Amino acid sequence: MAAGRMSFDDLTQAVMQHYGEGRFDTTLQVLEQHAAEFPEEAVRITLWRMCLQSLCGRTDDALDTFRRGLDQGFWWHETSFRDSDLDTVRDLLEFKRLVAISYEKYLQARAEAKPERRILVPDETTGPLPLLIALHGRNGNAETDLASWEVARQRGWLVLSPQSTQPLSPHSYGWDDPDQGLVDIGFHYEEVVRDHAIDAQRVVAAGFSQGSGMALISALSGKIPACGFIGIGTWWGHPEGISALAARGSDVRAYFVTGEKDPDLDRSRQIQGILRTNHIPVAEEVHANIGHEFSSDFATSFEKAIEFIF
Repeated sequence: MAAGRMSFDDLTQAVMQHYGEGRFDTTLQVLEQHAAEFPEEAVRITLWRMCLQSLCGRTDDALDTFRRGLDQGFWWHETSFRDSDLDTVRDLLEFKRLVAISYEKYLQARAEAKPERRILVPDETTGPLPLLIALHGRNGNAETDLASWEVARQRGWLVLSPQSTQPLSPHSYGWDDPDQGLVDIGFHYEEVVRDHAIDAQRVVAAGFSQGSGMALISALSGKIPACGFIGIGTWWGHPEGISALAARGSDVRAYFVTGEKDPDLDRSRQIQGILRTNHIPVAEEVHANIGHEFSSDFATSFEKAIEFIF
């Protein structure tokens, strides 16, 4: 990265800081200043720009941004348009027309979604390998967190990163439907077991954010023979589903990595409470200076998690 160039994480933090302070004009200025530096994030930036223009009362600009995004082949899942940031344009006939176009593009993408995965193979592959099933967060894909899970590969684990078949926007996927998520994960697990010698006594489900919630559900459901769970910034929209699975009993041991600045920390601890109530062993590792993200020394976190699970 060139000296002085802002990373996308830096831009995201700057945008969220100004946005949180209600400085929408400043937020939009920062976004416009750096947007061209991240063409790979154009879909996300287009939605942010649309929301900020709406908040600033620039309804014509917001509609124009929407149109240009659609012309570029972009589209978004309908949940993206429920954001209150878009209240100033929501009832406009032109906005409704554009939402309908986006929805048609989404339906086409959903119909064409195919199972995809990425696999990290350790250097030493003699004998059955321990398996880490690592799920991306909402709006992620199979590539999103691979660099963070490299620490597992370096320690002899085969890492499977399944991609959800539930599209949210181009190259972004989520786990909103847990039943479909279980189908996706089960498909990839069976494929990996067919192609690699796996130690069935050392299978761990893991994930980030919504992927963490989906990983916990997959482990508790028994659909994969997971003995452990590792959650980073754990979030799930409907914890009652986790509660129902946990009440059935499970031998899974769960390790949570959390940040004190994570806006979803309360949800993570609610899920931990559900597990404890059902006598499932839980450990939490708390980092004082991080938010909804992986810790900078995740290698140490991974080692602690594996020690706790086994």
